[in-house]
Amino acid sequence: MKFQLSQIRKNNRKILSNFSYLAILEIFILIAPLITYPYLIKVLGRELYGWVITAQVTASYCTVLIEFGFKRISARHIAINSNNPIKMSEVVSTILTLRWALWIISFLLYFTIIWFIEAYRTQLLLFLLSFLTTLSSVMFLDFYFQGTENMKYITIINIIVRGLFVAATFIVITKPSDYIFVPLLWSLGYVLGGAISLWVTFFKHKLSFNIPRKTLLTQHLREGSIIFGSDAMLTIKDKLNYNIMGALLGMSDIVIYDIGSKISGLLQKPVTILSTALFPKMAKAPSVSVAKKILLLIIIVTTAMVAIANIFLPWIVKFFIAEEIDITAIRLYTLAPIILGVSSFIAVNIFYVFGKDKLILNSTIVTTIGYLVLLASMYFSGHLNSVFAFVFLTITSLAIEAIYRGVMCRKIFSERS
Repeated sequence: MKFQLSQIRKNNRKILSNFSYLAILEIFILIAPLITYPYLIKVLGRELYGWVITAQVTASYCTVLIEFGFKRISARHIAINSNNPIKMSEVVSTILTLRWALWIISFLLYFTIIWFIEAYRTQLLLFLLSFLTTLSSVMFLDFYFQGTENMKYITIINIIVRGLFVAATFIVITKPSDYIFVPLLWSLGYVLGGAISLWVTFFKHKLSFNIPRKTLLTQHLREGSIIFGSDAMLTIKDKLNYNIMGALLGMSDIVIYDIGSKISGLLQKPVTILSTALFPKMAKAPSVSVAKKILLLIIIVTTAMVAIANIFLPWIVKFFIAEEIDITAIRLYTLAPIILGVSSFIAVNIFYVFGKDKLILNSTIVTTIGYLVLLASMYFSGHLNSVFAFVFLTITSLAIEAIYRGVMCRKIFSERS
């Protein structure tokens, strides 16, 4: 028995190593924001921190354009050519060239939009410094490390970057006027992480940078376009609320909405890790009965977690923000993990596993249309007048997505039964 376990560990050493590094990274990503968030709200206040969040969210739209779906596509190319340094150099060189070109284009678009929105123009420096965080999407070659199964570099670099930011936050930001340093610290950390990533790739792993051929540039743009379209729609659905809320309600209310989003994200994380861990096994042996059992387990576990979280919610919210606030909207937001848990599992572990990839894009289109229609209806009827209304908009759009995916999932199960 001991020999068999030893043999299993030996045969799967690479997989176990990568999984361990990813688990460490996930835990650290969960902890890092929890440490800085309460401190920043306390020092900066809700209004200024609302501006910081808004600038960060606005800059993140550019990240979608810069990445252009390359991450998943390029990781596959690297994996296929993992024993061919010349081919890997071609892929890395092509992606870096495209990312820098898209970064310049996105900056011009970003600056134009910020300049023509008067309220944003008053915080021009904050928005410009926030844009520098997008350098992470240019310089950090995560797809290369994923493709070569060197996940330890992703873990180590991310922990260094986030760890430096956490430490620097308490040292540098000590009064409200220091709010401008928040995106600057992020930017410096991301640039450092990106620089380390490039050093490992080109010096330690000895890849070379070459001016890519036009055919390679065109190929990667074409391959990434579908994923880019899906990511762009998801970004609009998930983040547009922040910008509209800032314009209609004020920056301080954004903090309440963001706290709900953070708590929801924490509650959803266990299911995300579970889905990721189960994916390889389900991909090798697709099973309707197993998928049904896991879906039921996800519903039970997330419902129990949400129920427990709601019992302790006043104290949880108190951890994030000391002042008394109405937590009704946050309570509503805690329903998101139940909906997202089911919806994301169907997308990754059922649609992908059973070869129905296009249904993911279709569900994104349906959800985005539903979100925009509901947004317009609530705006013109005068109902976008509270944080609760924006959370309702979010939960409803997530429900539309889950319902669509659930209906398609039943069809797949019927076909396979």
